[in-house]
Amino acid sequence: MKKICITSLAGLLLMGACSTDENPGNPSSEPKGVVFELSAVNKLSTSSDTRAPLYSQEAVQSVETVNVYVFQQSGSDYLYVKTYSVPWTKGTTFRRFEIPTDNTLSAGTYKMLAVGTDNPSPYTLTTPTTTTKFNDFSASIATASNQELEIFAGSNVTTVTGTGLRIPIVMTRQVAGILGYFKNVPADIGGTTVKYLRLTISNANKSVNLATGTGSNPIATSYNVIDVDLGTQTVNSDGAYSGNDLEAQGVVKLDNTQLNGAFLIPINGITMTLGLYDQDGAALKTWSILDTGLPLANILPNHFYALGIKSQAGNTNGGGGTGSTPDSPIDLMRDQAITVTISPAWTLIHNLVIQ
Repeated sequence: MKKICITSLAGLLLMGACSTDENPGNPSSEPKGVVFELSAVNKLSTSSDTRAPLYSQEAVQSVETVNVYVFQQSGSDYLYVKTYSVPWTKGTTFRRFEIPTDNTLSAGTYKMLAVGTDNPSPYTLTTPTTTTKFNDFSASIATASNQELEIFAGSNVTTVTGTGLRIPIVMTRQVAGILGYFKNVPADIGGTTVKYLRLTISNANKSVNLATGTGSNPIATSYNVIDVDLGTQTVNSDGAYSGNDLEAQGVVKLDNTQLNGAFLIPINGITMTLGLYDQDGAALKTWSILDTGLPLANILPNHFYALGIKSQAGNTNGGGGTGSTPDSPIDLMRDQAITVTISPAWTLIHNLVIQ
């Protein structure tokens, strides 16, 4: 049986809002009004201004727009009352934003939902009205199209009185990351030319609830998360394709390798298949993605699923420092089991296999 171990990673990215950059330590004075305090622990992505496809498992971010949506308690629900647009720039690590005195909140209990996106963003956010509930706030795309970017959200519930108040809000990714890194992709199988390398899931969602991180609105059909057309590549003496050229994107990778990836809205109850296909889309060879012996069922927000290791986009040695993880693409011409490790930038690990 052909079996290849892969690894899924989950990382925490804290995002925030503010009017000025400040040290996140204790401020010199207590606030007179309501103050939002948010932190960003991940650095700015420097590999490319294009955030999709995804070319490494680096825990980086390129958020440019942050808004805080405010919902006030009304019986058992929280209903929308107003939005605060927070000044934000790429690479910010901490900011503090104080609500202007002429736009403050009256006494009451509130849920604050902070949302951070790239600019421009492919997502359409809920247009809130006075009847919009906190639990109904979502982000949607027109169709699953390999153009999804990162989107972050976090919330806090607090009671506003007449005294000063600090409200920390931690934002995390509301999408998953999926990366495929392969070497020695055969140009021919059984006398038939291999035309496409695809990573396919059985379904995909078009919306994510930003209050819960739950995906919804499925497309009800299979979806190619990764779809590489091999037809323009040359073939080396070993009968493998030369690899896709990502030099223009600032990506450095090993010879004869295929690298691609994407962000994906969370989806449950799916299967995932890696395959090589001919020019008509007929499967020549496939592998099923397994998690502890069972088909992969759930793609979770803020998790990174990696087939092969690509720690950093700009090099092949993982940065070269102590504890760095060099590139380790999956060899599609070999049948041996390959153990895969992960970047230490991510904190939660799921061991998967394809067979």
